[in-house]
Amino acid sequence: MTNPIELPKEIWLEVISHLDYFDLKKCMRVSKEFKSFTELPVCQETMFRSSKKLIPEGGAINLDNIQMHPAFDLMAFECATKIEHVEFYTGKDYNGIVALTDTCAAEEYATDPPVAFIRLQIHSWPAVQVTNKSGVTVVQVMKSLCRFFSKDDHRESMGDHTGWTGWDETKLDRKGRLLLRAMWFDS
Repeated sequence: MTNPIELPKEIWLEVISHLDYFDLKKCMRVSKEFKSFTELPVCQETMFRSSKKLIPEGGAINLDNIQMHPAFDLMAFECATKIEHVEFYTGKDYNGIVALTDTCAAEEYATDPPVAFIRLQIHSWPAVQVTNKSGVTVVQVMKSLCRFFSKDDHRESMGDHTGWTGWDETKLDRKGRLLLRAMWFDS
């Protein structure tokens, strides 16, 4: 079967270069040809498989240029659960739910450009550090949160507020390292 709309590859590439993360994911499911388009360099940054240089631990970070993976805005889990229980909404319209570990978003970089070091802070507790010399991934961040909440004192002091709903703040700490803070929880 031929493509219903016969356009040169260059025009398709121009079109898909303007799509966001979720629309590109949908294009990947259309056909093998569309999937191959989304795997070209023009889409890699949007897909959080950036070809940009990794920012090493201690490297200079420009917060204006850092983008968080959109998956963080579409995940929720009850504190102290295992990584297998982290749920991921499959689109920005919140229409379907799958386990994060069942998605390709899990292994994509947590940021663009990718960073080798992230600090996570929940309320006023000491920050948790996530490191990966080849770039911190979404699943590594969520596993760190699961380990954080598996400590009894952290979970018990949350009271009724047990559902993590995303990052409230992205900033640099005193040493210029990327810090993600979560202050509010749903009960």
